[in-house]
Amino acid sequence: MSSPPAGSLTLHDAWEALAGGLHIQRLALHLEEWRDVVNSPLSPGGLFTEATPAILAVRPERVADPQARAEIGGAGLSAWVDLPDRYGAGDGVAGPLAAVGRDIAGLLLDGVTDAPSRGAVIAVCAASAWWVGVFATIRHLGVHHLTLEPVADEIGLDVLRTATRTVVLGTATRVLQHRLRTASVDDTVRLAYCRAVTEGIVRENAMPSLLDALGELRLVDLVATSVPWRGRFTKYAGGTGAGQVE
Repeated sequence: MSSPPAGSLTLHDAWEALAGGLHIQRLALHLEEWRDVVNSPLSPGGLFTEATPAILAVRPERVADPQARAEIGGAGLSAWVDLPDRYGAGDGVAGPLAAVGRDIAGLLLDGVTDAPSRGAVIAVCAASAWWVGVFATIRHLGVHHLTLEPVADEIGLDVLRTATRTVVLGTATRVLQHRLRTASVDDTVRLAYCRAVTEGIVRENAMPSLLDALGELRLVDLVATSVPWRGRFTKYAGGTGAGQVE
């Protein structure tokens, strides 16, 4: 993940960077296991009820616009987009989580003509769906985020869709916030940012139940640290050793 300019780093920025780095570390640690599951003709028992690992592994469309890439980098999300492009398991028809990313991007960008904003938001939304799919695919290899006991229960597609909406909103908010802070844009971009923040607020009350439904540590951390809410960085503020299981 990219870092804020020297001298401008806040505690919130540091926690955000720590969360991003931890997600990347977890992908690196479990990349081969993820590939094994994606390439296996049989899904692990109890992993999915309505989707397959392979359909969640499809590579998002590459970001071609250099201005959009600059916005993504400015928001600290370059690796977030680059790793799905590098490790996505082939090109093909996007799966159900990717569809959620497209829907949220369309909702937020309604009426927005600013090309860098559009390109950056669409890219991070697609990448967010891929990240949720990766951690969902290896969920059966993880532990419960509270008990640290092995996870063996099923997870439904509706829960993963809700998780994807949450992560997508978080990354889109970061991109739009960066755009508003660093460029002169019209009111449609401000409205898109307001939509993203409002959607995040609406979803806040449901966060504890969503995290409980996700259960597994990697997925919970991915979702919990993605969007602004009162419990976003509770682990860091309380001194919990992030990544201690790995």
